[in-house]
Amino acid sequence: MRRTSSILKKHRQGERVYLPSDARDNQYILAEIPLTDKLINLICGDIDETSAKPYQKFYQTLSHKVFEIVEEHSLSHVNFVANNRLVRVRYSGEQQVLHTEQQSFFFYCPEHNSTFKGYFDGAIRARKIKILFLATGQELRVNSGKFHNKVYQAIQAISKSIGLAKNEIKLRDHQHLTFDVFAKDKGATNNINHTFREISDRYESDGENITSDHTSITYVVASIPMARRLLKGVDIDYLSDMPFTQFYQKIENIFNKSCEVNQINQAALLASGVSPFVRYDENEVSNVSGELISIGVNPNNAKARFCVHWEADKLVDTLRFVFFADKSDETHHNYGKFVNQAIAAVRTFSDEVDWKKESDDIIVRVHQHIMLNV
Repeated sequence: MRRTSSILKKHRQGERVYLPSDARDNQYILAEIPLTDKLINLICGDIDETSAKPYQKFYQTLSHKVFEIVEEHSLSHVNFVANNRLVRVRYSGEQQVLHTEQQSFFFYCPEHNSTFKGYFDGAIRARKIKILFLATGQELRVNSGKFHNKVYQAIQAISKSIGLAKNEIKLRDHQHLTFDVFAKDKGATNNINHTFREISDRYESDGENITSDHTSITYVVASIPMARRLLKGVDIDYLSDMPFTQFYQKIENIFNKSCEVNQINQAALLASGVSPFVRYDENEVSNVSGELISIGVNPNNAKARFCVHWEADKLVDTLRFVFFADKSDETHHNYGKFVNQAIAAVRTFSDEVDWKKESDDIIVRVHQHIMLNV
């Protein structure tokens, strides 16, 4: 009996992920409500299409109702977004919101930022209303289940107050853990360990149950800055129309080798300046649109698949590697082995390109998402 226990303990120990103690947690939850004629009628009645800003009253009335309800549920950092942009959340000591043509970036520090604010243009009818809930405090991962349930209850109250039918609102719970792969090489000595359990399993073990009718995805994104040394050893004809063909072919070959060595068979290499966002999609459709590339992932499909996207006439600022987990990667209810494989693949790549680990960063972000209807 003791021998069996010892073997199991050693096996599970190998599935733990040891990360630098300054790894950063983020959690945010997006509630998405389709902007339909029915919703407009429920909130403010008819719209005056001849007005310069026909939807201003609608947005103001709905956002006021939302903010009143979430405040009653003791949620302190909430944003109302209706601008047809993809919402991104990132850590920053300085709170700010930046918009590109297709994305809205919310930078904040969970320990000391909070705000209620709306982002919309009364002249434009958005496709969706998005309510962004940002987790606050110091122990985000420990308290993530409580935060989820508090948001869930607030969304139920909003749905009831508006008069929506059940399951008309999509709730997307996003959790990130961000760190420099080479923190130890730079002298960091303290570590923390994670097992990266599937979100609903983690919530259940903490006594915060959620509906079983949900979808979830787990993936890892590594961001490699375009350091000058990456271009060494490659003949680049800057006068040609496609000067970086050989360079990207070299990067692709090293990337493929790094995945193969570390037994990763579902991944993407992006080097075209587009920003990836990953979503659950049983058909696994990928699409490039402007500054974005959407990648559909079906965790139930264990078949090998690789997405490579680069443009030989463009030298990007950052290479992005994306590693996707499937259900077979979830062992003993955690993704530790998968995350360790992704980190090892990044390290293998860095060895091949002679990366200066003691001075240059490669930032890795572990993403876990869960989606359900309210």
